[in-house]
Amino acid sequence: MKRISVLLTLLCLAILSNTAQERPDHYDAMTWRFIGPIVGNRGSVVIGHPTEPNTFYHGASNGLWKTEDAGTYWEPVGDKDFNYGSIGAMEFSESNPQIAYVGLGEPQMRNNVSWGDGIYKTTDGGENWTHVGLKEVKHISQVRVHPTNPDIVFVGGFGDAFGPNAERGVFRTKDGGKTWDKVLYKSEQAGVIDLVMNPSNPNELFAVMWEFERKAWGPKTGGPESGMYKSTDGGDTWTEITYNNGLPKKDRGRTGMTMSAADAKKVYALIDSETKPGLYVSNDLGENWEFVSDYFQVIGRPFYYSHIYASPHDANELWSPNNRMFMSKDGGLTWILDPGTKDDFHDIWICSKDPNRMIGTNDGGCQVSMTGGKTWSSQHTQKNSQFYRVNVDNDFPYNVYGSGQDILAYKVPSASRWGGISGYETTIIGNGETSSVIPNPDDLNIVYNISGGAPAGSGAPFTVNNIATGQNEVRSVWPVPLFGLNGSDLKYRFNWDLAYFLSPHDSKTLYLGGNVVFKSTDEGLNWEAISPDLTNDLKDRQKITGTPWLSEYFGQEIYSTIKRLDESPVKQGVIWTGSDDGKIYITKNGGGDWEDISIKDKTLPKYSQVYEIEPSPHDAATAYVVFSNYNTYNDYKPYIFKTNDYGQTWINLSAQFPQSEITRTIREDKMRKGLLFAGTETGIYYSLNDGQTWDKLNANLPAVPVVDIKVKDVDLVIATNGRGFWIMDDITPLREKSAKVDAKQVHLYPIPEHTRFGYNWWLDYVPGGDPGMKKNYFVQNMRPGLTYYELSFKQVNGERKRQFIDAGDPKPLGPTFYFKLEKEPKDIAIEILSKDGKVLRNYGKEQMMLNTGKNGDFNTGMNKFVWDMRINMLPRVPMRPPTAIIPIVPPGEYQVKLTVDGTVETQSFKIKMSPKENYTQAQADAKFEFWMGMYNAAAKSTENVIAALNTRDEALKQLDTYKKSGAKASKIKRAQKQADEIAKIAGDYEKAFVSTGRTLAEVINLPATILFKMSFMSGIIDHSEGPISGSMQNEFKVLLEEVKAADAKYQADMDPALKKFNKYIN
Repeated sequence: MKRISVLLTLLCLAILSNTAQERPDHYDAMTWRFIGPIVGNRGSVVIGHPTEPNTFYHGASNGLWKTEDAGTYWEPVGDKDFNYGSIGAMEFSESNPQIAYVGLGEPQMRNNVSWGDGIYKTTDGGENWTHVGLKEVKHISQVRVHPTNPDIVFVGGFGDAFGPNAERGVFRTKDGGKTWDKVLYKSEQAGVIDLVMNPSNPNELFAVMWEFERKAWGPKTGGPESGMYKSTDGGDTWTEITYNNGLPKKDRGRTGMTMSAADAKKVYALIDSETKPGLYVSNDLGENWEFVSDYFQVIGRPFYYSHIYASPHDANELWSPNNRMFMSKDGGLTWILDPGTKDDFHDIWICSKDPNRMIGTNDGGCQVSMTGGKTWSSQHTQKNSQFYRVNVDNDFPYNVYGSGQDILAYKVPSASRWGGISGYETTIIGNGETSSVIPNPDDLNIVYNISGGAPAGSGAPFTVNNIATGQNEVRSVWPVPLFGLNGSDLKYRFNWDLAYFLSPHDSKTLYLGGNVVFKSTDEGLNWEAISPDLTNDLKDRQKITGTPWLSEYFGQEIYSTIKRLDESPVKQGVIWTGSDDGKIYITKNGGGDWEDISIKDKTLPKYSQVYEIEPSPHDAATAYVVFSNYNTYNDYKPYIFKTNDYGQTWINLSAQFPQSEITRTIREDKMRKGLLFAGTETGIYYSLNDGQTWDKLNANLPAVPVVDIKVKDVDLVIATNGRGFWIMDDITPLREKSAKVDAKQVHLYPIPEHTRFGYNWWLDYVPGGDPGMKKNYFVQNMRPGLTYYELSFKQVNGERKRQFIDAGDPKPLGPTFYFKLEKEPKDIAIEILSKDGKVLRNYGKEQMMLNTGKNGDFNTGMNKFVWDMRINMLPRVPMRPPTAIIPIVPPGEYQVKLTVDGTVETQSFKIKMSPKENYTQAQADAKFEFWMGMYNAAAKSTENVIAALNTRDEALKQLDTYKKSGAKASKIKRAQKQADEIAKIAGDYEKAFVSTGRTLAEVINLPATILFKMSFMSGIIDHSEGPISGSMQNEFKVLLEEVKAADAKYQADMDPALKKFNKYIN
């Protein structure tokens, strides 16, 4: 059966080998491709659907995700509607599950927390979402919907995590979000971190205020503004219960509260307090309280956790998501660890109808349990990794490197010969958390990373990883633990997302930033400090942070550090540094001397945090710097500066950038000077004029923080904090932008060299099953790893696209043509030609528009088309299966001609042999020549069969005329018999070449025809990247003899038959 699938693959290819054309405006045709890795990452909220038992949702900084199969497959919802990617809370209406509310802005206030813009509502089960207010709340901890009236909604508004604001407290709507009232408010310093509605009485609510402020140097958590509140009248009035009988009398930190539907009066509170922190319980709706437990695993790191949830089925069954998931069966007196999950939990949901149905989320993603927590679903079909930096290598295909938040460091290929980039092809480098992962350009088995974040066990744990041997060697710059010490007491200080790099001029030299610059020439075995302190060394921001009674000091809080460090790719020894407290230095002699070139601009706040330094790839004196001050001054404006004179003067480009975006990173194109790319909280922008104007380049990229950018040849590679790695495969149109191009009505852009990657038959394979099925899960022969994908696939821009569930998106398998149209064309065509002008493939307007869903017109702006490197299809015998012989062209030089209403545009391009192919150009040419011999033979035979059938049809037509001529019946009968003989001869000839089966069962139960055999042989050639085998050549010679024999027999039989027939009717 496997052999038959080869032919079926080619038959399906022949049937589907048409093209499509999408027609976006501007540069939207330049789309992004997610490549991986396929793994979950930190989540903040989970919930199950109230009536669909296999449907669940989760979110964090990666948008909102949905599963309909209990966690096997997740897909994003709301991407087209949400302005930000950070999800804080979600709640369904119990009375109408088509209605749900989502609050943006996650409430887990670690150093890389992202914000949102209020509340969104769906009334159609999540297909569409509408913004319904509370834009300035920034972070939302809870949403509670009235159980019988979906228009009544309560929102726990935490407010702004990074500074005081008035948009905090409990908000209520009674009209489904049209208007909102702030029904509980404490102060600009405290927001709602938890909000509980009594499952037995929706008029009874409990709210928790938390005094908190996050800065770049750490959190200030807890204080007199923190407290607990209760309402018994649906939020109209509130009573403070912070110090009710039995509760701690001192200031509070973060508190979590919960109630169970199994007991209408029992309330639990997990309290961080200066005195007697722990779990408390009230059996009279919060009037009186009893201390239950201070089990250290449940009360640990309270600012980040303090989560407590009561089962809706048993008021004594408690779940506490903390560093791990803990569960109690006796109301919190004793606790047990729930196994089988990762660490750092932030939310859990238990179905009120089925105690076995639940979902939790942690720093590795979310996990579904249908067994009450005994077993959990995998986190390896989720596409929401959180990265800090990105790097690439020079392999083919090139690989992309990064370190995932609190998980692992990864190497992900930019493309796969199997189509989707599976987890099987993703390499785990080692322990990960923050900073860069850098491959050694001289030996790609050697990869460097920072193991587990800057403070993990020692100062700057630089690690050398050997992929080939599996060894990981930690070579810390300063192997001294820092816990319990103020930053001001440390000899060296290292940023959580510390900067280091390999010199672009000497791959043996490493530079790493602390508060000073370190250098190593032996892969970190020895480090030398080559600078003085290059920060402002702000002592008052180098203190242990947290509450007055409990520190929060895990390394993210280390301040006055070098955050960015890089060397000019143009001139060796020119190194730029930027600190998180505003200092910028430069050395022009490799660290011998350092000059303070900090920016003194009245629009730039003092001590602004440097988020990126980009030395220009065109000029050693030029560099770009971006700052972000959201976690320094509660300032959400962009800051971009440029120098052309080694920092002696600075040009402020900030005003030209969209003022609603912060700036996280910036890169200059390596080819076009002044072509800039900037990453923000919601995506990526580009400038074609050195920062004077900017436009968004998100296209299909969802709203997500873009934290790093790399230009790799003609590609743009980005790291996101929530959606993994993405690639824009060809940015040539941006590089070619000019007034001359703008003035043209039609323009075909230059085409980069295309390095072929082998024929990817996998994308053409159509599995069995009901075409109406949406998803398919199975393991396919010849493809490594699990195979989860959308069953059907479509063609867009000439590509066959399949949506993989467990894999990154496939790279286009052929050259990509971008062209611009200024108006709707009446006629349009694309031709692919050989170097000497022979037409290999042509597409008319109808083919180009196939499956676009655009009602048959072309929009103005950018258009994209992908050629699959195949020549034109063979003609087919009417009502018979196509002959699946469609050769792929060899490496060489080609041309493309675009004709639009008489205007002709042409470009030449090259297809290159993969550097990993182990055969020669001569062998590739010989293979194509043989393949074309088969193609031409099949074309000639198809032409002959069609001619034979036309001869038959003509004879039958003449017979019909003869019957109407008044001839005698005996003569008509004689002519009829001879016509039947002609039809039999033509039919026998057809059967020798083409299968007459209508179904697969009929085809495989008939003798193989000549063209079927050729198609089968072509399928083998399709699946082989090497030269044609001797057996193939021999069998094809045999087939050609069969063709000759069939042709000879046909002529021998048909010529006399025709003579007789003509004699009878004339």
